[in-house]
Amino acid sequence: MDRTELVSRWAGALTQIIYVARSRDEVEQELHDLLDRMIDAVRSDKPGTAREVGLRLAELGFTKTECVGATLDLLGTDLPDLSDLSELDGRLQTMPSLSALATGFTTGMRNRLFAEQEEIKRALTHAKENVERDLQASEELFREVFTSSSVGMALADLDGVLARTNRALATILEYTPRELSTLNMSDLFHPSEAELLTMRYQELLEKDALPFRERRKLRRKGGDAALVYLSGQVIRHPDGTPRHFVLSVEDVSDKQLIEDQLRRQLVHDPLTNLANRQRFLSRIEEVLAGNRAAESVAILHIDLDGFAAVNNGAGRDIGDQLLQVVAKKLTTVMEGERATVARLDGDEFGIVLEYGPQTPSPELIAQRINDELGEPYYVGEQGVAATACIAVLDNPRRDLPPAQLLQATDITLRRLKSTGRRQWALVDSEQGARDRDRFNLAASIPGAWESGEIQLEYQTVVSIDDRRIVAVQPQLRWEHPEQGVLEHDVCVGVLEETGMSLPIGRWKLNRACEQIMAWQDRAGVDLPQLYVELTRQQASDPDLVSSVQGALASTGMPTAMLRLGMPVQALCMTDGTAEDNLDVLVDLGIRTVLYEFGTTRGDLACLEDLPVHAVKMADRVVRRISTAVEHGRQTLFLRATRDLIPLVRDTGAEVLVGNIHTEEQAAWWREVGAATASGPLFGAAHPPEEIEELLGAEPNARG
Repeated sequence: MDRTELVSRWAGALTQIIYVARSRDEVEQELHDLLDRMIDAVRSDKPGTAREVGLRLAELGFTKTECVGATLDLLGTDLPDLSDLSELDGRLQTMPSLSALATGFTTGMRNRLFAEQEEIKRALTHAKENVERDLQASEELFREVFTSSSVGMALADLDGVLARTNRALATILEYTPRELSTLNMSDLFHPSEAELLTMRYQELLEKDALPFRERRKLRRKGGDAALVYLSGQVIRHPDGTPRHFVLSVEDVSDKQLIEDQLRRQLVHDPLTNLANRQRFLSRIEEVLAGNRAAESVAILHIDLDGFAAVNNGAGRDIGDQLLQVVAKKLTTVMEGERATVARLDGDEFGIVLEYGPQTPSPELIAQRINDELGEPYYVGEQGVAATACIAVLDNPRRDLPPAQLLQATDITLRRLKSTGRRQWALVDSEQGARDRDRFNLAASIPGAWESGEIQLEYQTVVSIDDRRIVAVQPQLRWEHPEQGVLEHDVCVGVLEETGMSLPIGRWKLNRACEQIMAWQDRAGVDLPQLYVELTRQQASDPDLVSSVQGALASTGMPTAMLRLGMPVQALCMTDGTAEDNLDVLVDLGIRTVLYEFGTTRGDLACLEDLPVHAVKMADRVVRRISTAVEHGRQTLFLRATRDLIPLVRDTGAEVLVGNIHTEEQAAWWREVGAATASGPLFGAAHPPEEIEELLGAEPNARG
């Protein structure tokens, strides 16, 4: 969203609430300037600038309470989405500026009312001073201003007896005008402040005493307190003798309620009424480094399992109700403990726990949380329950900022979520450091690809019998400016953390097809096949078939020269997208390889049900076999794998193994029936020019 669109929406919202004597263009011009100042306030952390924006709103005439409410709703939602603030922490960083704006608006409203009061006071004084010259006109002016003012007004004699009151004062204090006429000024003071206010008015009788204006409590008819701005002064004779007390009363109870609500919204989640992320971070800082720092502390970061399925299946209303139930259950679990429970974001919750003598262990707390969440919550006849993964940071370092501590728990949570549901773990600082490095790599991979740091090199695949090159496999190589060369497996692992797996995978396929055809044009020989392993995301990509067809068409590469590897894990997914892709690719004449084979019970079922031409044994299988062969052990796993290979070959599929390091390993796989192999024994991955030399040095045959 740009500034012009936001200003137009802001102007539309305000002009629907109240009429101001300005054209729409003038309003938008004023609001455009205020928006610029708000952006400056957020970026530079200038609450004073934001307060000035609120003051100016009141000065422009947008004086209804709904005006500031609409402003806060609109800016709170849309201001973080402006491109000018994209580098900041979104809604979290705009909250202080919005609060300052509301404060400025309240101050602006008080200033307007104060100016009105001053005008009334000047009119009163003028009327009294000029009574001899123009008594009738002055009395009429005084009566008009006094009775029609929205500010409560009263005149009292020096004994405090109310001589005259207006309708506004009666409304504020919930009396009738007749009832007010029977009261003393002191009857209006709230008991908690009566003595102080009586003294303040007596001080006004002194010759040089100045009027006062203070935030005070008055007493309504029913005894409730009315929060007001009370102004007091004395009307004197021309000779200086005091004649009357004047009371001016501005009711600020509603404004106080708005301010209280805003302050609460800044630190509480509106759906669950728990502390929000901002308050949670502040609480961490308090217990670790504040004046009342706790001796022993734990931070629990909780992420619900499968919450999206509840939202998508039962609906968002049920999802919101579940979040409210979770909030209550977490609060119940922590009863009796010094703990702050917060909703951090979406389906994430947090707990800051100060250990006491009877506080259970983190393991027991995590178990209690999941036991409590597991009890179903019924909406009609539909029962909804939840489980959670929980990362626990026990006695964190006190010199680290709260945001960094929460980042550590978040990293642990992501690792837990990848292993299953209802998991918990203590934050491991060393593992966390490794995870942070991986996430930092993931964040930098788009820029690295754009700048050309990521290139392709090629691994040869050979016949295990005669070592002829039967295929080449493109692999990623990242020339990282700080960490040096990052090999293919590292790059693939990082890609899984980002949304870049699909675009880089398509680029790899296109670039490799171009390279194959370039070699053929220059070498003039019959080249080996191109073997490309797809990631899980690519295998399940609805656009995979069109991407493959596009790569072949744009490069002129024959379909028969391409082998595509699809991971077993993708083909076992329940949505069937990868399986559909496989069927279409085979129909197009493309040979397919089932890789990461041999690790699950469903692998043989996939092989039996799907039209694959070859399988590639998983690296885990190859490493375990290599260890057994190297030590001469006839392990159960080795015997099972030896029996598995003939079953694979009986389906008509050939067997490919990678990561072969020694002749002994190659001999074992050749003996059990593997057809092709790759790995350090047959040559490392090479840049394109070196592969071209290898291809020109020997005759090749397609496998």
